[in-house]
Amino acid sequence: MKLDLHIHSVFSRDGAATVEEIVERCKAQGLQGFAITDHNAVEGALRSAELARAEGLVSVPGVEVSTAEGHVLAYGVREIIPRDLSVAETIDRIRAAGGIAVAAHPKRLPSGIGLKLASKERFDAIETLNGGSSSWGNRQAVKVAEARKIPQTGGSDAHRAHEVGRAYTVMEDVSTAEEVLDRVRKGMCSPDGRNRDTREEIVYAWETFTGWLDRGLKRL
Repeated sequence: MKLDLHIHSVFSRDGAATVEEIVERCKAQGLQGFAITDHNAVEGALRSAELARAEGLVSVPGVEVSTAEGHVLAYGVREIIPRDLSVAETIDRIRAAGGIAVAAHPKRLPSGIGLKLASKERFDAIETLNGGSSSWGNRQAVKVAEARKIPQTGGSDAHRAHEVGRAYTVMEDVSTAEEVLDRVRKGMCSPDGRNRDTREEIVYAWETFTGWLDRGLKRL
């Protein structure tokens, strides 16, 4: 079973895909589930639940939280986790909301938390195959996860519909979001798919630079 656990919709400031387009693309790509993880927003994730059910897909509620040090994925939460807290406090807030915390693309600049924090904080898993990251950055994340013996996840980090499914998480059949969280907690999952290619590297670098300027050198 394949689930893309890192997708952005129009409810992310930098997202271009509607929730409907994301669900349609997941179905077309042969995925059985997904998580819309917008930046500091849950509207897209909540809207996707009914659409996913109609298509026989598993929708996992989520959000990508901007901490003071970088981005953290929160799965199983249906509420906003305050931004700009420390990674440690963010993890506590996610767990208090009933969710699990995953280090998103830890080696990516400027939004990753870095390998040091990924190596020491109490994450439930580390995203080691991010479809929007370089192969080198993903390999560094794998090294940390293997050293810690911590579960690994994958996701496309799609910001446009056509990017959905380029990376994903594989697990045995599940039918609910709660079962997905349980598989991740127990390490009964693995990442698969691909990194970004050379063209995507160039596009990402330019969009990151211009977006950073537009935000006054602040993270999303």
